[in-house]
Amino acid sequence: MQIIAGTHKNRILSAPKSALTRPTSSRLREAVFNICQNSVDDATFLDLFAGSGAIGLEALSRGAKSALLIDSSKECATCIKKNIEALKLESRATFVCGDVFTMLKKFAANGKQFDLIYADPPYEKQGNFEGKLFSYSEQLLIAIDTLPILTENGYFFLEDITPFSPEKLNLQTLMLVSSRKAGKATLCEFRKR
Repeated sequence: MQIIAGTHKNRILSAPKSALTRPTSSRLREAVFNICQNSVDDATFLDLFAGSGAIGLEALSRGAKSALLIDSSKECATCIKKNIEALKLESRATFVCGDVFTMLKKFAANGKQFDLIYADPPYEKQGNFEGKLFSYSEQLLIAIDTLPILTENGYFFLEDITPFSPEKLNLQTLMLVSSRKAGKATLCEFRKR
């Protein structure tokens, strides 16, 4: 796996060995940055369920001002820190080892916002959210829709494999702009209404 474009183009990244982590394909990463290419420069980027950190580090290579990468896995933490150090991006990349949903609430409480948010949650994992059972993707949509962490003209990208209907979630601030297949995964692009 390597950085596709920008100042760190072709630099090789380490990836976690765990079968629970699946790196975002270069094809899907390219699709994300083709969509938001005019908004990456000087942007604040949030990479949720970061895995190797490839998407957040790609954003920095393409000119993002900063990237915050979050994952709860200790193996991913080791890998992400190694990649940040190898690319000498310590001044612009921050890694937090913790629960994504807890961190989103903390950001909202502290008034922190991001221009670009990317999430690649475990595809089939479900959890109890506000007393109901939702997939991680549905939980993320609800959280980003209700918490003021996406800037006014921001993008939220969600990678998933399981078909789901954002309409059933009655989203108030997010609008599905596009949905495209990339291999087994589907990339959904959301914007603020």
